[in-house]
Amino acid sequence: MSDCKEKERLYHYTDFNAMRGIITNGEIWLWNLRRMNDSQEMQYFIKELKVAVKKLLSDQESNYMEKLFKENLKDFDSLSSYAACFSEYADDAAQWSRYAKNGMGVCIAFNRELLSEIGEAGHAPLCKVNYSRSCDDLGIVKELAGLIKSENPSEEKIHEVFNKLITSSPLFKHPSFISEKEYRLVSLPYNVNEYLGEPHFFVEETNIKKYYILNLRKVCQSLKHDYSELFEEVCIGPQARVTKDVLSDYFNASGMSRLCDKIKISECPLRRF
Repeated sequence: MSDCKEKERLYHYTDFNAMRGIITNGEIWLWNLRRMNDSQEMQYFIKELKVAVKKLLSDQESNYMEKLFKENLKDFDSLSSYAACFSEYADDAAQWSRYAKNGMGVCIAFNRELLSEIGEAGHAPLCKVNYSRSCDDLGIVKELAGLIKSENPSEEKIHEVFNKLITSSPLFKHPSFISEKEYRLVSLPYNVNEYLGEPHFFVEETNIKKYYILNLRKVCQSLKHDYSELFEEVCIGPQARVTKDVLSDYFNASGMSRLCDKIKISECPLRRF
């Protein structure tokens, strides 16, 4: 596949049941970022931002910064963004193993441009994750330093800057996750119900997980696109028991026959342990 075509796609590794929800039901579920595999989700950015801002401050100003952060982030631990995750990488062994039932699932290639349109219209914009080891070059660092150095910053200005900080926090991850090359359809960390509707709950034997639903099909149709245009390819995992013929029969039966010619088999030589 050409590099140009790769850039037009984003890949979602999952199981066949979730594929059914996305392709047949037209929904994608957005999960709580604070419950995902990175234990520092949303906190990593805050920590690194404080390190970067302190480099521009005196000791006295650093003390004032700590006070501002404490006052304006007192409710931060109770906030969470919800997201559906995608990768730039096709047929990737690590992601088959981690997110697609050890290669027994499926990888859906999405049209990146249309997915971005849907995310914007559906109040969960598509954003690229940043894996930088330093926040030094970010504009918000100088903005925060300037705010702290000013003698009497207005409450309105303080609120504006910290609002920007909070809404940026879901877009940064620890650099050890850089191999995922992740994009996210991600909600704002507050007023989630207002934008995405009532939450849903997935009940397991030992856990209950909260999630929100983004109705991809409904939003896609409101944008005057055929829903099948959203999908560029459906790749069957390297350890999956499902055949191309069976998946093709399923798409025909579920009204998504246009996807039958978009099915492929993974070329990844993943060993099952």
